[in-house]
Amino acid sequence: MKRDTRIVAAVIAMIAGAILSASMTCTWAIAHGASMQWRLLFRIFCHGIPRRCLYVWNVPMPICARCVAIYSGLLAGILLFWLLPHLEEMTARVIVVASSIPLAIDGLTQLATIRESTNLLRLVTGLLAGTAFAFWALTAVERVKTRVFSSS
Repeated sequence: MKRDTRIVAAVIAMIAGAILSASMTCTWAIAHGASMQWRLLFRIFCHGIPRRCLYVWNVPMPICARCVAIYSGLLAGILLFWLLPHLEEMTARVIVVASSIPLAIDGLTQLATIRESTNLLRLVTGLLAGTAFAFWALTAVERVKTRVFSSS
């Protein structure tokens, strides 16, 4: 893995890991007496509607199940990028689009009030999309450097 790719992977991992860790810390603090107002800090990352959130310690996490899965998927995508053989950027792009379709259908049909999604479906579609996105982003960074130097 090239240096730039490692840097991008580290940044993605730090951001996703920080949001997930802060979310768990907030949930733990609320479970131990802190004000529910702390959940409002996470509104920049997610709507945090309690019925769409996972409950930990009988407290809704400040980010919804779909966002938890997307951030977790970003971390999983980084791991997969290291473990799996590298794909062509176009193949990775097709995979990220195909992996995002279930998330889009689930989210849009819920938004249009056609149906109410479940947390399990939110978790599966979010994990799939987050994993594919991280894998594609790292593939793109890896290929950009190759193209820049090979075209000169």
